[in-house]
Amino acid sequence: MNIKFTIVAAASLIATTLPAQVAPIQVTGATAITVSGLLAVGLKNSTISQGNAAAGRVLPSETHLDDNTSRLVVSSVSKIADGWNVIMRVESRFTANVRPGEGLITSNAAFANYHVNDASGWADGDTFGGVTSPYGTIIAGKSTLYYSDTVSAGYLGAALEQPGESYRIWDASGLATFNMLSTFNTGTVTAGVLAPGTANILGNTRSRNVVRYDSPMFKPDAVSLLNFSLAWSKNAAGAQNTVWPTTTSGSTYEGGETVYGKALFNGHGVSASFSYLDQKFQGVLASAANTELKAWRLGASYSVVGIKFGLVVDHTDMVNGINTASVLSDAKRTVFEIPVSYSFGDHAVYATYSKAGNTSSLDKTGANQLNLVYDYAMNKRAFVGFYYTRIQNDAHAYYQPFLTGYSPFGGSMIATGESWRQFGVNFQYWF
Repeated sequence: MNIKFTIVAAASLIATTLPAQVAPIQVTGATAITVSGLLAVGLKNSTISQGNAAAGRVLPSETHLDDNTSRLVVSSVSKIADGWNVIMRVESRFTANVRPGEGLITSNAAFANYHVNDASGWADGDTFGGVTSPYGTIIAGKSTLYYSDTVSAGYLGAALEQPGESYRIWDASGLATFNMLSTFNTGTVTAGVLAPGTANILGNTRSRNVVRYDSPMFKPDAVSLLNFSLAWSKNAAGAQNTVWPTTTSGSTYEGGETVYGKALFNGHGVSASFSYLDQKFQGVLASAANTELKAWRLGASYSVVGIKFGLVVDHTDMVNGINTASVLSDAKRTVFEIPVSYSFGDHAVYATYSKAGNTSSLDKTGANQLNLVYDYAMNKRAFVGFYYTRIQNDAHAYYQPFLTGYSPFGGSMIATGESWRQFGVNFQYWF
């Protein structure tokens, strides 16, 4: 995967519009603007085992203040007719820990010209326009697809409850959904060993050029909610901005298509979701061996008297993702995630265990992650707490804490076979 695209596609927690916390500002007689957003920061200490890496390759331990992808949202609703509205949303990212002009990686000459404002800024989040009606919502623009599915923000409203991780404080580099479910190992195999070449699930955080339909909320009974989403993009990575040299046949706009679907159910203490993604990569020449990503994610959870426990399964298949002696084969892997939480009063504790299996049966290419979290609700929208994450890679695996190594949001990267742990004190405020 193109590293530059990964940088620009920094994390997105949920694809839904943030709830308004203040009265809208009347702009015209027909239009009102609402300002909302998220401030999320954490003071963290990270430690990396030297593992297979040469001593001094990375900082074995570091303490830093991270921004956990804070954002500001400007949205509006303009009535067309009863039940029909034009909607607009502009989500901008800001960093609470660094200035926009600072370098993303000061130690890597290849990225000397990349700055924080290349990875965050005006309208860099989910940004779109569309129409809502009694029959659902259609939007066009940038929209998060698949990447953050099953991460829960149920404390913002029952309709947002998901079966996976559900911390009220969260850590961008510590979320197992980003590190394990939405990342998998591909690359070249030499002597039976997979060389590093990590491919994220195409960074479908804020996919570009998306046309998306979200159904209305159906009510199968008095206490249940059900909805689904469908999305399509010709070029989710924005490849229309690049062309091949005139001496090369074809164009980067050739091929490519993303299809996405999701269904979500909440009711009777149960949250269940199913997501599917099929992505043909943009810019592949017709004469080349096409690469295609196919993935599905299924999750379910049950909540009773403050206790929530669930199971999430993610399966990914990258067509031609493994190269063995110039022979291409598929890169397949499955991840299981088990989240458990207990809330009492303003307090909540969480434990999440995730395990990635081997990639295409290649030996020792799996990993596991453990999260232990406590948080406290200062009010219904502000939370503070402690966050512990541990990632352990098998000898030939290189699962990474999300965004570490090449962004202002995290620290040093892990080498193949290394482990990583982080302890953080985090603050999160939805406004």
